[in-house]
Amino acid sequence: MNPAAPILLRAGSGITVQCVAFDSLGVKGMCTRIQTPDITITIDPGVSPQTEEFPLPEEQRQRLWQIYQEEVLNSCVDSHAIVISHYHLDHITLLREAKIYSDKIIFAKSPDDLPQKQQDTARRFFQTIDGLPREIIWADGRRFKFKKTEIGFSPALWHGEADAEPGRVIMTEVKRGRENILFTSDVAGLTDENTTTAIHAIKPRQAIIDGYPSFLHSAPATSPGFIKSIINLCRILALPELNTLILDHHLARDYRYPALFKLVYAKAAKLKKNFGTAAEIAGGRSAVLKAMEDYGTTRWHRWFPVELDTARTTLEKLITAGRITPDWLNALEKWVI
Repeated sequence: MNPAAPILLRAGSGITVQCVAFDSLGVKGMCTRIQTPDITITIDPGVSPQTEEFPLPEEQRQRLWQIYQEEVLNSCVDSHAIVISHYHLDHITLLREAKIYSDKIIFAKSPDDLPQKQQDTARRFFQTIDGLPREIIWADGRRFKFKKTEIGFSPALWHGEADAEPGRVIMTEVKRGRENILFTSDVAGLTDENTTTAIHAIKPRQAIIDGYPSFLHSAPATSPGFIKSIINLCRILALPELNTLILDHHLARDYRYPALFKLVYAKAAKLKKNFGTAAEIAGGRSAVLKAMEDYGTTRWHRWFPVELDTARTTLEKLITAGRITPDWLNALEKWVI
């Protein structure tokens, strides 16, 4: 597969979806282009190189970054609108780049409810692009119509667990006719129940969701957030309306992910849903798996796959310790099995 070719999905109602720059392609990002007969938008126009923990030599990591920087720019050039879901640097381009922002409508997360660090980045971002966009709109919780295409934004949701330091993000829904596509951005793997409920209410036919950041943990199976994420992903897979679920970003930095997310892959297969990373949906392999085979592992020498019994044991221990409610054990039985 040509590393510079964005991954393309064809949805209904004349909609196409391109996964422009994703972690499963070898860079940090979730830049996505959605084109309908009425409007073309690029969501989260940013990309960063993978860190040295990613099992690729630095030269190759830098080369991929350069390739996908160009892909992000090309996506934005032909877009009518740009969506900024939050202000992390792998989701925005913090340059005064006219080709990206000039004469575009910018739908952006309001900085008002963000932690100070993110407010500072947002302020710097808007100072950098000042005078370039046609219009800047705070999009939290709002909906917009472009002929037959409706673009909706969620209220502010947590970037991971509630009250987590990274702050809040907004999700994007693109709807036309019977087709609707959901882009979660950095919700960090559906650990927050409000986020899962919001997705359930949207009932997307296609969903692009960022996976839990298992790369931050030596033993993710002992993390309540990780087990919650597995349960909530299975709950979304069970939606009758859902055809395709792309799970990428944080999870695709971790070469253990096929074993860690084994229960989710099994659920998707059981329900006959189109599921995987962006690279897998395109019929390829995630960059982190190929890199591991070619260059070896970089960390996590003591870990184990997450089986059903593993998840159940973790939940039982957390319930006994009073860290979570017994409802999560019931949810495991209902949604994962």
